[in-house]
Amino acid sequence: MEQSDKISARNKWTYSIGCIGRDMCYALFSSYLVYFLINAVGISDWELGAITIIMLIARIWDAINDPIMGVIVDNTKSKWGKFKPWIILGAVGSAAVTMLLFIDLGISGVPFLIIFTLFYFLFDITFTANDIGYWSMLPSMSTDQKQREKVSSLARIFANVGLFLIMGVTPVIINSSLGAIKGFFIIALITSITFVACQLLVVFGVKEKFNPITSRQDKTHFKDILKLIFKNDQLLTIAISILLFNIGYYITTSLGIYFFDYDFGDLGDGKAYTMFLIVVAVTQILALAVYPLFSKRFNRKQLFTLSIVLVVIGYIGFMLIGYVLPMHIITLIIIGIILFFGQAFIQLLVLVMLADTIEYGQWKLGKRTESVLFSLNPFITKLASAIQVGVTNLTLIISGISFLANRRSGIEEDFKNNIINGIIKTEQMKSILFDVNDNMLLILRISMIIIPLLCILGCYIIYMTKYKIDTKMYNRIITDLKQGKTKDGLLDKTDSRDDKPFVNK
Repeated sequence: MEQSDKISARNKWTYSIGCIGRDMCYALFSSYLVYFLINAVGISDWELGAITIIMLIARIWDAINDPIMGVIVDNTKSKWGKFKPWIILGAVGSAAVTMLLFIDLGISGVPFLIIFTLFYFLFDITFTANDIGYWSMLPSMSTDQKQREKVSSLARIFANVGLFLIMGVTPVIINSSLGAIKGFFIIALITSITFVACQLLVVFGVKEKFNPITSRQDKTHFKDILKLIFKNDQLLTIAISILLFNIGYYITTSLGIYFFDYDFGDLGDGKAYTMFLIVVAVTQILALAVYPLFSKRFNRKQLFTLSIVLVVIGYIGFMLIGYVLPMHIITLIIIGIILFFGQAFIQLLVLVMLADTIEYGQWKLGKRTESVLFSLNPFITKLASAIQVGVTNLTLIISGISFLANRRSGIEEDFKNNIINGIIKTEQMKSILFDVNDNMLLILRISMIIIPLLCILGCYIIYMTKYKIDTKMYNRIITDLKQGKTKDGLLDKTDSRDDKPFVNK
């Protein structure tokens, strides 16, 4: 490995720590926004259906917005480079909108939907700018696969810290004496401040340096977007795999709190759910920490297979809870450890494989476009999140859990207005569980377990049959690129950014 491919400790740590605030913000937005509206604010089924449609339309907009943002980032010239301006601008914008989304404005009907649509689209636009700028920086740091795996595993560790901070602490705070409405706003405020602080660390901490391959950046034209994406067959393969994996993972995590509330019976408390998430968080962080040790002994296909086996065992275990296996927190924790250890490995594998398609595209098409190709990553994330929202909301409506959740929001409103105290609030919350029936729980489990399991198996099949960039092929790609060659063996003589001969410095 050449010295230019070495990622410094400073870059590795400042870049990775930046993930904490980012994933706190996105976890709050994607996992708790609808929960906040249903359980704290209180919205009707028709309003829930309307915001579901709004979210799906927003995803269609993302299909246009993400690649366009990728082109803008790729063509950016500033003293801060092309990534950092969008990283900080996107963070500040997303942080501001996050606080606005988690305020009870006291409106309903059409006015509520108009305001919600405005804020929702603003979050999408600003977070996209940050997301593409941030993740596009990763493949520019090094072309060495092992270096990328190290920084990716560390980044995913901190991402999971941020994710599980939100997922674990939120139920405790909203069930505390603060109440759900005030609790959610405090969480949103802390999250927004943390997001901006972490991205400032990236901007001022990461020091970019010249690399003869990653620094080779051609000007990207909007008319080339579809060609660059659809002619990169390996990019499309891993993109579809990531999409299926994320759909399954997001559905499971978003419905998890409802499982604990209504199936496990944790409603009005949240302590069992928080305990479960703490163990899961430690499991995922541990898995990501030991991944480099596993990658030294096994290749990526072997690791992917091992991960899928663990995930399948975990999902089967969750389906059997309460029927064959005892409904106990210890049983849930054991199953969670198995499932989320495998999930953490997959989470990292798909990220580093996506990064490898940057050089593959440069080698195959003769053009390096990090941000355009990595724009598929946030697009996939948000598309998967939208599908998850659709599945989640339909599950809540069809099962009747949304009706119970609206009863809960009424209790929260009485608590907010000092009509009832904390003890009565908890008692009334627990009384809701008497109206939970087996049909509700069956629909919830089918959505939370069976659908995600099918998606993740589909992810594995596509990867195993279509993805072909192994270590041998990647090394050949890097060797050719260092020599100025493409797949066809042609010298890359022209830098289309300024139409001057490209000199390999």
